[in-house]
Amino acid sequence: MKNNNSIAAWLFTPFRFIAGTKALIIGLVVMLLLSVLGYLSNTHFDGALDIHYGCLTTGTLYLPHIIYQLVGWGLLTLVFYLTARIVTKSSIRLIDIAGTMALSQAPLIFAALLGFIPSFHICIGDINTINLGEMMAVLKENAVMMTVAGLVTMLFAIWSIVLKYNAYSVSANIKGVVGGISFAIALIVAEILSKIVLYIVL
Repeated sequence: MKNNNSIAAWLFTPFRFIAGTKALIIGLVVMLLLSVLGYLSNTHFDGALDIHYGCLTTGTLYLPHIIYQLVGWGLLTLVFYLTARIVTKSSIRLIDIAGTMALSQAPLIFAALLGFIPSFHICIGDINTINLGEMMAVLKENAVMMTVAGLVTMLFAIWSIVLKYNAYSVSANIKGVVGGISFAIALIVAEILSKIVLYIVL
């Protein structure tokens, strides 16, 4: 039982054991790996929370993938740091927020690996030129795979969100209702800002 609890702790609350500079270094390696895997598998993490599988017929450059990671992580760090400063009087170190937020991206590695499965890449064509009938035909034909892909990637996204909450909770010493509400608001704000910044930059 003790071993199981230890495994669960490392999977969902690793920040009890890893924080600060060590978490930041490991997190940066995770982000670099995500950018490479995303490029190779045409998987786009284009937002603080977003995961999209691109069309296999469409080429992709590496630069956007590293920008995805930097923008998402940078805004998550900034928004959660400012939120923590507002809602708590506890001493907060920016490096703790930055490191744990970077490390919380680790579960998304599995989502990127799923991008190497060709059937996960369902392309409906150019939304501006394809007619509704063709679009519905593609969606109907791939309904089962779209559901499977959506559910599986959602599990990894949820795992990553749980890690983000624990990162915020541990780094800022915030729990309970205040912690939950402020986390939800900060996460939504970070997602909106990331989409705006990526739209402008890319």
